Amino acid sequence: MIVSLYSTKGGCGKSTLAVCLAAYWSQSRKTALLDADPQASLALCREEVLHVPVFEDTGKGIGKTIAKLAAEYEVVVIDTAGYRRRKNTEALAHSDFVLVPCKPSPFDVREALAAVELLREIAGDRQRKGAPLRYAVVLTMAQRTAVSAQFREQLERSGVPFMSAQIGQRVAFVEVPGAGFPAAGSVAALEVELLAKELKRRVKS
Repeated sequence: MIVSLYSTKGGCGKSTLAVCLAAYWSQSRKTALLDADPQASLALCREEVLHVPVFEDTGKGIGKTIAKLAAEYEVVVIDTAGYRRRKNTEALAHSDFVLVPCKPSPFDVREALAAVELLREIAGDRQRKGAPLRYAVVLTMAQRTAVSAQFREQLERSGVPFMSAQIGQRVAFVEVPGAGFPAAGSVAALEVELLAKELKRRVKS
């Protein structure tokens, strides 16, 4: 399974969520992280704590790297660059599922909708070749407030696919790269687990 995280809006928790998902899946499946972002945020990850190998590819021909990792690992999580470029498009086209992280703010929602438009284009090409691409927006840094609910309703009305599970604004997520996956039974761990399970169901559907 190849899962990419894509957003053109900085500060939405894209890299953090990539690490959290990889750390979760690594508990039961052979998992790898691929850093396709020139900012190299995943370089901060401590592999001995996460138990997830981190690979880097910020050049052309990333599809070959993805194929190689997919042949060796059960799950490959890709942190893409935060802007539209050919390499991003190639990485997204090789994915089974693309998550678009989105904070509950008007700026983030606008960028998420733009990201979905690109994914629709790629999905159209993939469907013509008989290989469907699934994608959805996921709310990040969300709180149980009327504001978060309002933006969630806005996404629902727009017809954009979005995940039922959402990720809250928690210190535990920021600490994952250096401290490892959140403690079992914690709210943070449960949120990632719910998102990962929903994503897996959608890939199989």
